[in-house]
Amino acid sequence: MFADMHLHTKHSDGKFNVNDTVKIAKEKNIKVISITDHDCIDGVEQAINISRNLDMTCISGLELSCRNDNEKILFPKDISIHILAYNLDYEKEEIQKYLKKYHFDRKQILFDLITDLSSQGFDVKYEDISVIAGCQMRIQDIINHINSSFESKVKKNKYIQMANSYYTKLFERDCVLSEAIKIIKKAGGIPVLAHAFFSYKDYDVITNSKDDVLALINYLYELGVEGIEVFYSRFNKAQTEWLLEIAQKNCLMITAGSDFHGSPLRKGMMDYEIEQIKDTTKTLVSINRYK
Repeated sequence: MFADMHLHTKHSDGKFNVNDTVKIAKEKNIKVISITDHDCIDGVEQAINISRNLDMTCISGLELSCRNDNEKILFPKDISIHILAYNLDYEKEEIQKYLKKYHFDRKQILFDLITDLSSQGFDVKYEDISVIAGCQMRIQDIINHINSSFESKVKKNKYIQMANSYYTKLFERDCVLSEAIKIIKKAGGIPVLAHAFFSYKDYDVITNSKDDVLALINYLYELGVEGIEVFYSRFNKAQTEWLLEIAQKNCLMITAGSDFHGSPLRKGMMDYEIEQIKDTTKTLVSINRYK
């Protein structure tokens, strides 16, 4: 059975809407999916309903942006760690409240940045900014607007420097890992570490060392993480085998995800058989709360 447990739609930073994303998976003969938009559950119910009609199983999902709160581990403190949540009750008040506040705070910070830019001579409004993909604005979208608005490198650099200075403010809105695991579990969800070798600073991909990944996994294990995304579209064979060994040693769920966004670099899905994820897939289908 083909399964892809890491798909994005326009509700976060994907190219396609929920309907088209699910239908692409159907065309690829994928039977089990999860829509895991960044810090957003708005498309989950629709995905579940569409999947039912297409004789597919959609496990409720979410990808939380998190930051390390443990000073004792090696993992860098200034990059975003992503935690996937599966089979969560998206109607739970606590998770809805958290996500609503998260997006309210992020939008206010971006408003403040745009106001700051305007006060420094750049006549720009929030509605002027074109989002690269999906509906969640990021600093990179504002930087793209700056680049397209000026020919002068001096002006560009001035405003880009201002924009980058707001990254920390946005990053501090990410959920600390210990709280993220609690939020997921209180919503009845299963927390899984996403793409362990890759973290992010806004749109920039940061490659993590084995030592950093091992320290992170050990800490997450203490917090109650229940799985690792072992099979990931951009892992090499050695990375996959190393994570597989760790997951099996610690009796953690083994998942597979393409991180599909519909963009040129992330347009593939996990449309092939992976023997090692069969047990996890079977478990998720059996406990699926939205059958």
